[in-house]
Amino acid sequence: MIFFDLDDTLLDHESAARAGAKAFYEAYRFAFSEDEENFQQRWNTVSEKYFQANNIAQYSFLEARRLRVRELFSDPLTDVEAEARFDIYLKIYELNWKLYADAMPCLLALQGHKLGLITNGESETARLKIKKLGLDSCFWTVIISREVNCAKPDKAIFELAAKQAGVNISDCVYVGDRLE
Repeated sequence: MIFFDLDDTLLDHESAARAGAKAFYEAYRFAFSEDEENFQQRWNTVSEKYFQANNIAQYSFLEARRLRVRELFSDPLTDVEAEARFDIYLKIYELNWKLYADAMPCLLALQGHKLGLITNGESETARLKIKKLGLDSCFWTVIISREVNCAKPDKAIFELAAKQAGVNISDCVYVGDRLE
């Protein structure tokens, strides 16, 4: 059984996120004292902070988005304002979802093997990515952290994926972008 990660393994998440953050910066440049490159670094730090908190269910997906945006601004924002600002990022981010050039050829070359997907994140977004990228027929099983209440790198998510696929964990390989 071969399991794949989604973001930054099959999907070029980094490029899509960078494009979304650029659009966000351009829309709210007046509110930021730093240049775009420094803003991108701050955006990445804040994004990672709330992505990890969301994976362990410290916050709901929506609350993590709101907190992420609020941390970027010095003025207080209502929920509606924070969500509206995040939508600027989200629209461009989604428009820029693309598989790496070698992702689909790799998956096609592995036809005949049992393939699965293990991804951290929120269910609706992950399933939308899978559908929009044409990956929905590629995988025997799909495990999304928020659906199973555990996240990578916790061993439990890998054990659950193997169990769901009906294979021993010792017969599984995982392909991802983070060693941990």
